[in-house]
Amino acid sequence: MDPLTILIIIFLTLVGLGCGIAIFLANRFLPEEDKLLKRTEEISKYLPGMNCGACGMPGCFAYAGELAKDVDTLNKYPCMTLMNDKERLKSFGEYLGIDLVGSGQKKVAIVHCAGDSETLYDYRGVGTCKAASQLSSGHKKCPYWRVGLGGCVGVCPVGAVSYDRGKGDAYLEPNKCIGCGLCVKECPRNLIEIVPADMPQYLACNYLSKKNIPGRERCSIGCIHCRMCVRASEHDEVSWDEKKDLPYFDPEKRLPAPAAIEKCPKKVIFKRDVS
Repeated sequence: MDPLTILIIIFLTLVGLGCGIAIFLANRFLPEEDKLLKRTEEISKYLPGMNCGACGMPGCFAYAGELAKDVDTLNKYPCMTLMNDKERLKSFGEYLGIDLVGSGQKKVAIVHCAGDSETLYDYRGVGTCKAASQLSSGHKKCPYWRVGLGGCVGVCPVGAVSYDRGKGDAYLEPNKCIGCGLCVKECPRNLIEIVPADMPQYLACNYLSKKNIPGRERCSIGCIHCRMCVRASEHDEVSWDEKKDLPYFDPEKRLPAPAAIEKCPKKVIFKRDVS
């Protein structure tokens, strides 16, 4: 046989052997991305597919990828849309082999503001709450009043926030709210809070007296920090938040505070329908 032909055969044999070894090593030591990808695809079938970003991920598929790596992500960064869908949650729990229905707690958003504030000037700038609040601390006399341009409306994935053009204000519908928290990030006044759905009452004011702004004041029905609600609470239903200088209702205890609601001179503690 021609020596050149023999060399070619030997060369090709060595190349084939080298490729075989490379494939073996790749399968042996490289991460099994295909299995992770397959699990991600399976998990994504149980997610709502809304891609709202409330979980902190860029979308449901990215969230599924994190769950595929560590299912505890569901506790650290819960998908509230999933948590409020009992049938989907049950199916997902069966897939994972764990009880998710018993661990899910429905949450809703509340707005720490209920009054109306005097308008200082006619704002005609960029029509967003964040933009309006940057100009001289907003166009309302109370610096902690709802800006009212409806930024929270656009981010709500389930239409739980509506905008009244006549009154120039946004309104939350608790029965539709899933507690995703997107409106919390959107509000420049930090007026919105996510609480357990069975929270019996909440404070409809967020005026921080310790951070008074010269020339500004609370609305006519704002909290006056008299602490009568605390004194009326015989079983610590209401405590006092020293940092904010406002009443505080512990979301872990969730104790009804009818006496505090009755004693509040400004009637700014609102009872919630948790039936």
